[in-house]
Amino acid sequence: MTITQEKIDNLLTKVKVSLAKEDYEPEVKKQIKQLSKQVQVKGFRPGMVPLDLVKKMYGNSVLADELNKKLNDEVYKYIGDNKLDIIASPIPVEGQKLDIDINNIQDVNFDYELANAPAVDLSYLETAPAFTKHKITVEESMIDEEIMRTRRQFATYEYPDTIEEKDTLSFSIEELNADGSIKEGGISTVSSVSAELMKDDMKKIVMAMKKQDVITANVFDIMDREKEAIAKNILNMTDLSQLDCVSDKFQFTLNNITRSKPAEINEEFFVKVYGENGIKSEADMRANIKADLETYFDGRTDTLLINDIYKTIIENANFPLPETFLKRWIKLTNEKEISEEEIERDFPQFAKSLCWNLVQRKVVTENDIKITQEEVTERVRMQVIQQLYGYGLKNIGEEWVEQFIQKQLSDRKNVEQTREQLLEDKVLAYIKSKVKLNETPISFEDFKVMVEAQNA
Repeated sequence: MTITQEKIDNLLTKVKVSLAKEDYEPEVKKQIKQLSKQVQVKGFRPGMVPLDLVKKMYGNSVLADELNKKLNDEVYKYIGDNKLDIIASPIPVEGQKLDIDINNIQDVNFDYELANAPAVDLSYLETAPAFTKHKITVEESMIDEEIMRTRRQFATYEYPDTIEEKDTLSFSIEELNADGSIKEGGISTVSSVSAELMKDDMKKIVMAMKKQDVITANVFDIMDREKEAIAKNILNMTDLSQLDCVSDKFQFTLNNITRSKPAEINEEFFVKVYGENGIKSEADMRANIKADLETYFDGRTDTLLINDIYKTIIENANFPLPETFLKRWIKLTNEKEISEEEIERDFPQFAKSLCWNLVQRKVVTENDIKITQEEVTERVRMQVIQQLYGYGLKNIGEEWVEQFIQKQLSDRKNVEQTREQLLEDKVLAYIKSKVKLNETPISFEDFKVMVEAQNA
C-alpha cells in the first residue's frame, strides 16, 4: 500500500491511495467466513451454509464494504500522521468507480480531494474602529416592578363581596335562545375572567355586580379578543367547527370574586423568597435585583456587540474558500437529497459559518484554549439554578439541586453542548480583548427600539 499527495492549488490537495489486493483480500475472506456461520439459507442448517454460496450471495457487498472502510481508514490515518490542516472531510475525485467483483479481486487506485484550511489573519481587529458597547441604565422603576412581581408571586388571596378592577371573576355561562331562554343543549360552562381585561362598557356593568347576580351580554363583545380566542378561553370550546352556529347572547352568573393581595415586605417574605440564610432587608433586595438586572442587560448588549464583531470579522477576514469543492461536499455528505438550487441558495450562510469556525479554531489553537471538567460542571450548575429560579424554585434544597445537576451531567449531548458554549465564550472573550470598545449609556426602551430596527 502506498499513499501520495499532489498539490492542486493553495486550497486543494489530491491524495492518491494505492492498495494491493493483499492489503484487503484477507479481511474480505475473513468476513465471508464469519458470515457463513451467521446467515440462514433455506435448506441448510445454521452455520453449515457452504462458503461458495455465501460468497456468491454476499461477496460483492462484503468486498465493497471492506474496500470503502480500508480506503477511508488509510486516508484519515495519512491526514493525521502528516498533520494536514483541512476543512470538511475528504471526498472522492469525480469520475471514479471501484470495480467490485468478488471473483476477480484486484489492486485498487483511488484518489481523494482534500480542502486545505486557508490562513486566517485577525490582525486588522487591533486597528479596527472602536466598537460600541451599550450599557443599559437600571432605573428604580425597573426594581420596583421586579419587587412587585415577586410580591405577587407570593401573594395571598381574598374573596370579597364587591369587585375591584384587578379582581378575577368566576362566572357560570349559559347560551341563550333569541327569546332570552336558556338554550337546550347549548353551551354551559364555568370560566374565570379578569375584570381589567374587559371592555369599558362591560366593565362598568360588571363592577356593580354582587355574587349570584345575573346579567345578559354578547359574549364575543366582552373583551378585545378574536372570536376564536373567546370561544376557546371563555366558552371552553375545543371544537370550533360549529362556532358560526353559536349564539352571541349568554347569561353570566357571578359565582365568586378572587382578589390577589401581594405579599407584605417583611421577614416572612424574605424567608420565602431567599431562604433562611438569604437577604433580610428591602435595601439588600433592591441591590440584589439591580445586580441581576445589570448582568441580564449586559448579556443583551453583549449579544449586540458580538454580532457587530462577527460581521466585521466575516467582512474583513477575506480568506478564500474552495467553493466548488465545498458545494460538491455538501451534496455528497447530505443525508437527504439536495438540489443544486438549494445548495446555491444556502451556500452564502454556510460559508459565513465555516469562516467563523476557522476563526474560532485559529484562536483556540494559537492560545491553547482548553475546557476543564470543573468548568463544565460549574456552567451546568449555573444553568440549573437559573432554570429553577425561573420556575420560582429558589429554596428546594441543595440535595435536590445536586440531583438536577447530576442528571444534566449524565447527558452526553448536553455536556458536549456546554463545552462548545464555554469554548465559544472564551474565544469571544479573547477577540473582545483585542478590539477597542466605547461604552455608551442607553435606556432599555431605546435599546429595544434599536434592536428591533436592526432586526427589521
